[in-house]
Amino acid sequence: MSKYVNVDDLREIPISDFLARLGHHPVRKSGKELFYHSMLRETKQDTPSLTVWDEGGKWVDRGGPNSTGIQGGSIVQLGLAYWPQLSFVEVLNKIKETCDMQVSMIPAYKPVKPPTEQEQKGYTFELVRTQPVGRNFVLTKYLEERGVLDVAHGHLQEIYYRNRLDNENKNIFYAIGWQNDQGNWEFTNAKGFKSSIGKKGISVIPGNLSHAVLFEGYMDYLSWLKVNRPDPAPTAIVLNSIVQLKNAIERVKGIPTVDVYFDNDDPGRNCTQRLIEAVPQAKDRSGVYGAYKDYNDMLRATMNEGEIQHQRAGPRR
Repeated sequence: MSKYVNVDDLREIPISDFLARLGHHPVRKSGKELFYHSMLRETKQDTPSLTVWDEGGKWVDRGGPNSTGIQGGSIVQLGLAYWPQLSFVEVLNKIKETCDMQVSMIPAYKPVKPPTEQEQKGYTFELVRTQPVGRNFVLTKYLEERGVLDVAHGHLQEIYYRNRLDNENKNIFYAIGWQNDQGNWEFTNAKGFKSSIGKKGISVIPGNLSHAVLFEGYMDYLSWLKVNRPDPAPTAIVLNSIVQLKNAIERVKGIPTVDVYFDNDDPGRNCTQRLIEAVPQAKDRSGVYGAYKDYNDMLRATMNEGEIQHQRAGPRR
């Protein structure tokens, strides 16, 4: 067994290709997201919980982690969760060995059904209505738990939508939404499902034209806004998906001051590096939340610590 495997080379491997070589294939596709029945846990196989974004090199199992505690990440984290009995180095070699298999050795499967003409003409979800945040109890509770309810007004909306391709199911779903630069809605529900209504894009919050701040997700932007309360506020750009990095780079090339607050994980660091290479004046500010994955994780941890300290102090007499 090789003692050295280039981890960067492994991250170039499409996760869907890696899973196919292990005999696992998506049960459906939505946009650029592939949905799998989790191969990491014992499940009822009725709802695909594992999602893969090949272009971003990310996966997440929304059903929760297995015994390893790993719930998402890059292809390396997937290998560690898939082979919990192996050491880190053994997992790297196992991934390399799997992806070096000859094509004839890859288990065969029936391809995902291609989209119909109707599906090609439009997007999966359509908007029914919007309303200000604070009216839907579940969504309000979600924003409270994320620590951003007090800064959400004017930035977020409660959106109600339906699946336009499912003619048998007329259910109306709800989520927290915000608009992107295409005039469409990005959204996340209280269970963590993320998607868009219409074409995806970056979100731009106008501000100081000589200073820009960049985030991967909107909750991170609101967390930063809550902690810093900048005056004047810089122009803020939210990727909404790391595949939108190129669009964000074009927006900030001519801005003198650019602060980058991407995730403290492999895809996030890779995006930061690519952005700084294209925009030399950009600065990596992720050290602010160095012990956490992102700005919102830090905010929530701080909130929890404050609550624990308050409980320990007990009521005043």
